[in-house]
Amino acid sequence: MEYLVTILLTFIGLLMLMQMIMFEITYNRVKKTNQINWYTTLTKPFAYTRVRYMMFICGFCYLLSSPFPMFSMSWILYLVLFIAMGVVSDAVVQYLILKYGQLRCKNEIANATQLSGEFKTALDNAVIEDTYVESPKEYNEIEIAHKYINQNDHMSFLTVDGGNFVKEFGELPDTTFVVEPYGDIEKIEEELSELPVKVTKLTESGQMPFKDSKMDSIVCQICNYDKFEIVRVLKDRGYFIVNQNGTANFKEFMSIYMPYGMKGKWDADYCELTLQDFDMEIVEKVEEHGTVTVKSVGEMIAYFNKVSPDLSDTEKYNTFYLKVYQDIKEHGTFTLSTYRFLVVGKNSKVEEVPNDEVYELEEPQY
Repeated sequence: MEYLVTILLTFIGLLMLMQMIMFEITYNRVKKTNQINWYTTLTKPFAYTRVRYMMFICGFCYLLSSPFPMFSMSWILYLVLFIAMGVVSDAVVQYLILKYGQLRCKNEIANATQLSGEFKTALDNAVIEDTYVESPKEYNEIEIAHKYINQNDHMSFLTVDGGNFVKEFGELPDTTFVVEPYGDIEKIEEELSELPVKVTKLTESGQMPFKDSKMDSIVCQICNYDKFEIVRVLKDRGYFIVNQNGTANFKEFMSIYMPYGMKGKWDADYCELTLQDFDMEIVEKVEEHGTVTVKSVGEMIAYFNKVSPDLSDTEKYNTFYLKVYQDIKEHGTFTLSTYRFLVVGKNSKVEEVPNDEVYELEEPQY
């Protein structure tokens, strides 16, 4: 029995120490990223949900440390006692940590509870209006793209916006394709029915649905792309025009949901380097660091409705919108950082396909 008590007390002590360390790490991260609604979780009634997890941990520890012959009567008896006392001990530790957190964050909990109530009222009365203020645009991606496109070109758009960008693009070459990797093709075809375009998607293996060296130009609008596929389908001296958001875009949002930052960096310089790796000549590169300033939660929702509808979900991204509301309450406005860039690369291949070649539809390649 002395052995069992010693092991359990050691287990409880280590568990309590680890839980306190983890709590302090979480607490400091929450303060740094200002995740206000985390404090309100400390007010919820205590509920222990780790029974199976702790049964496994305790059983495993007992297997490694038991002095009794395996499957003997003593071994089985002490195994049951060890697991039972381990689960109870963990439940006690979890309860104590909750109480510790409530004392440690007493003021923050009170402020967060009050702010959450005010935010709910403000959200119920929010007016969704596009009166937000955007910083001046430093470049126009449509005007730039038109410089590299001719009427007789074979052109392809790579987009994920349901055809909205194509509708705004203006005059199109006679042979124009719209590749939507994830969209409803029939719905997009209906949206673009008045335009001289063919709507398609990636092949089942994720390739562009075109034969080699068939495109004079490809416009990639806020969409992922496969560099190998772009080089494959572009003609010699064909243009790849890529307009994308970088990793610095919406950094106030990202700092909450990805507090340790995104893996890697994506900006105009890095995009240029990746295209040069495929011997593309960079003929134009521009970037824009901007801001969006809102005076209400409704304006923030309206902005995201326009540029990224998923982010307008106030329930899904409650922590972010609570931060928006807090800043507006304290400072009158909330400012969101934006970053986008455009790079134009010219392809270089050994052989060139005649520009006036007429190619037949060969499913799934054009």
